[in-house]
Amino acid sequence: MRGYSEDILSEVRAKSDIVEVISGYVALKQAGRTYKGLCPFHTEKTPSFVVSPEKQLFHCFGCGAGGDVFSFVMKVENVGFGEAVRILADRAGIAIEEGSQETREARERLRALYEANEAACEYFQRVLAESPEAQIARAYLKRRGLVDEIVGKFRLGYALPSWDALLKALTKNKVPKEVLLEAGLVIPGKDPGSCYDRFRARLMFPICDSSGRVIGFGGRVLDDSVPKYLNSPETALFKKGRNLYGLHLAKDAIRKESAAVIVEGYMDAIAAHQHGFGHVVASLGTALTEEQARTLRRYAPGVVIAYDADAAGATATVRGMEILAGVGLIVRVASLPEGEDPDATLRRGGAEAFARVLGDAKPLIDYKLHLAVSSCDGSTVEGRVNAAREAARVLATIESAVERSEYTRKVASELEIDPDALSKDVEALVHAGGARTGQSRPGGRGGRRPKAPARLGAPRAPGDRNAGSRHTKSEDDIGRSGEMMKVLEAEKILLRLMAESRKVQTIVLSEVGTDGFHDPRHREIARAVAAQTADTDMEGDEGPAAEPSKVIGALDDEETRRYAAGIFLGQAGEGQGDPAKMAHDCLGVLREHSLRDRIREIERELASLGNAGEMERSRDLLAELWSLRARLSREFQPFSGTG
Repeated sequence: MRGYSEDILSEVRAKSDIVEVISGYVALKQAGRTYKGLCPFHTEKTPSFVVSPEKQLFHCFGCGAGGDVFSFVMKVENVGFGEAVRILADRAGIAIEEGSQETREARERLRALYEANEAACEYFQRVLAESPEAQIARAYLKRRGLVDEIVGKFRLGYALPSWDALLKALTKNKVPKEVLLEAGLVIPGKDPGSCYDRFRARLMFPICDSSGRVIGFGGRVLDDSVPKYLNSPETALFKKGRNLYGLHLAKDAIRKESAAVIVEGYMDAIAAHQHGFGHVVASLGTALTEEQARTLRRYAPGVVIAYDADAAGATATVRGMEILAGVGLIVRVASLPEGEDPDATLRRGGAEAFARVLGDAKPLIDYKLHLAVSSCDGSTVEGRVNAAREAARVLATIESAVERSEYTRKVASELEIDPDALSKDVEALVHAGGARTGQSRPGGRGGRRPKAPARLGAPRAPGDRNAGSRHTKSEDDIGRSGEMMKVLEAEKILLRLMAESRKVQTIVLSEVGTDGFHDPRHREIARAVAAQTADTDMEGDEGPAAEPSKVIGALDDEETRRYAAGIFLGQAGEGQGDPAKMAHDCLGVLREHSLRDRIREIERELASLGNAGEMERSRDLLAELWSLRARLSREFQPFSGTG
């Protein structure tokens, strides 16, 4: 299924330390033998995302995400396993050529697209630098104040006004026309087999992924033609709602500043970088998406929106900050001078002016209140009432009563209205609950509450035929449910111990085997642990039994891999102590359950025996029942049913 030999995977895994890889996306802090950080896959305020350098695994105890380094890259980059291997191999400088025919073909197809985009980028750059017809573009860039260094850094280029200049240049260099079509660089013509350039007479802005590979283009006209901007179409490489312009150049500065600045246009981002603001990215001229927001959250906890200071910019800002806050980012909003965009502010006042704009950025709640108050005419009673009504809706979204009270007094003072009256309106909305729908939370960390992680139910206890029904459970049912929970927790500890200790693994396998686990996922994990141990060259019972990352790599199901990562890492403080004693205690839980299960089976069979001809069978069952009850009383404490 995975398309690579274990030798290749082992080499990539060995050269891809999971802490180093994840640190490129998440701010991690050491906590004992593990590292912790805010999960990049769900919204949280308290870190529950754990990375183990010892086991080379990660797991979030909030949302359940987990696995090895391949699993992380797959999820964070939204790619398949083969692409994750390639990303890590490229990072580690490992050349990989193995894989199934299908995998190799898919990889070759993507490689061809990357090469076509790179060739186009180099061509556009040469045209901008050398062609007499590109003088209009060079003059434009000079008027906008861009120096050669920044033009080269962002790899700006120019598309000639010719219908097929790019097509001829690239096909001459052996780039197939079919690849150019798939990359969106050319468009099919009316005549069969004919094509023409998508971009003509435009200043070209290469769009790169986070690794700096060209995946698409944006083109701007230099006259009054329409459309003013033209982007590459969606391709296997380019997804407009997934990428951010300039991220490959900005990501290190974003980590350093602990915040990103989002602007709307290509020129805004480029001008900001030229003036020293290296943590600026652009949203590709579209409304921000949740995927873009989550991408930013991998690099920093905060973000500043610096959109144009016009009505459309304000509307886009509100939409954007809701999405950003919804993934847990601390959001602030920069208010640009009226009629200006970031590029204009920089050209007018330089770095100092833009630094003041960013320094004065308002927290999310302040900006929303500013919009509510400024949207109405405060010089009239009707205007103040309308402003108070809009502000009350915003104030009602603040969860903290103290914070809500302070903001209420501030707004009332600005509107020159009675703070107690405004407070009553706000509290009415709070108690009604309706004002909170779709609104942001205080302090810029608002948005939707994270959904509770989906969890697979524990295996149904024997005889529990009403599991999941709406009938009230009996005390016996509750006791059995608690008993099974205790059994499953014991199995999790045993699995972790089996991976950590060959001695424990030998004990567990000799007593229950791999098929003696009750949860089917536990059985699969136990088999993978045993198989991985069998492949290691070690004699005796000393030393570790298995590498958890390799065990997880052997599991086929993604959900099981996540689940296994949680087992191998464990909750903080869980499962401490002598491994042999812990294993003995856990096996005792399984033995006790086995006894109780057999007792229940005998009791059910006795209840079904009703005639004299079955008397002998009844005597045998009763003898076994008394023996088992005596053993249960002798070896185990009464089970409370609470787990």
